Amino acid sequence: MTLASGAVHIHFYSLDVEEGELKRLGGLLSPEESARAKRLLNPVVRSRFVAGRGGLRRLLAPYLGKAPESLVFAEGEQGKPYFADAAEHGRLRFNLTHKHGRAALAISGGREVGVDLEELRESIPYLKMAERFFITEESDELLILPPDEQMAAFYRCWTRKEAYLKGLGTGLTRAANTFRVSVLPGELLLDDFQDPALKGRWTLHDIQVPEGYCAALAVEGTPRAFTCFPWT
Repeated sequence: MTLASGAVHIHFYSLDVEEGELKRLGGLLSPEESARAKRLLNPVVRSRFVAGRGGLRRLLAPYLGKAPESLVFAEGEQGKPYFADAAEHGRLRFNLTHKHGRAALAISGGREVGVDLEELRESIPYLKMAERFFITEESDELLILPPDEQMAAFYRCWTRKEAYLKGLGTGLTRAANTFRVSVLPGELLLDDFQDPALKGRWTLHDIQVPEGYCAALAVEGTPRAFTCFPWT
């Protein structure tokens, strides 16, 4: 696999795999990852962790021309993983997100990247969540829409926000109401109130996923090329 500077690839993969495949993926993990998996008491959570980390290694390795088990990761202050080798980190940046049994991996040629994937659930109190986590302009924009469009708009806004925070490496340790995005399809606004210097340095992109899901990507700069591999 090759990835030009500034290009972005998105891969999707399942976290629910058959036992033989899970064993093969488990064999790719580092001793620290294996120890972490053993501490997970819930068998579904444990197997999905193994599949997630093993799948991450398997997908990243071809870009570096290395064996999956040889990759060494480090973590940022808020837990965002990156390559421990400075040369590899300079060449590739990545971000992994997962929701239940599905994962999405964004790989970027030398630029920071964040991705978020959510499964749409009507049972969540999304209007109350919007009131709590969104800024006034975002909540007002949401409420203007017809009721049958509001849930999708909420998730659109949420995934855009999470993708940006994951790209920055802060996650939800930074409040989601310190910057503005849009809830509307195709309107990829990003206005950072907390750090105006970041305005214009990041771009947002909606990712096409099957019905029932919503996904967004945040990239430092504008991608020179964008490839979304098939959802399998």
